[in-house]
Amino acid sequence: MVKKDMRRSDWHRILRREYVSRDCQICGRRGKESLLVIREVTGPLTVHDGGEDVLIVDTDYAWVQIALEGLPFWLTAMYDDRGRLIQIYFDITAGNRFDDPENPTFVDMYLDIVVNSRGELFVMDQDELDEALAEGTITQEEWNNASAACERLYAYLEENREAVTELCARVYRELWEQLASQ
Repeated sequence: MVKKDMRRSDWHRILRREYVSRDCQICGRRGKESLLVIREVTGPLTVHDGGEDVLIVDTDYAWVQIALEGLPFWLTAMYDDRGRLIQIYFDITAGNRFDDPENPTFVDMYLDIVVNSRGELFVMDQDELDEALAEGTITQEEWNNASAACERLYAYLEENREAVTELCARVYRELWEQLASQ
């Protein structure tokens, strides 16, 4: 299992970045939302998500991240250099940690859900979750928890993906303004 942080500080592909974060409360849950603007990279990053190749990292791309206490997922909305939504990506987690209130972390539980720019939903990396169980990297209980969290989130997104997209757009605009005023 891999531990990731909101600043993406271990990501050496990013040579220069701007970052702003703030506390938030969404649906009665406290958390943190951030905007990471990628100013310079060693090279672009294209991934294969939902049946298509998608450029998710390049100069002046931006990521909105939202992590809430007590929920087993982490939202990342990716925007291109013109502010157009590329995709919303949900990491299923073993919980979000707020030990460092300026840089929350999560332990990645392999499973992901992608909402692409057309609003289509895809579950990704089931094979990685299954492999982690087979290799003993995770327990059966952790596998069950990740699978159940993925199913619940997928069902929620089927009914609420437009509201989630609007939330991401609002956070993107507000944090962009906050970053510009610094």
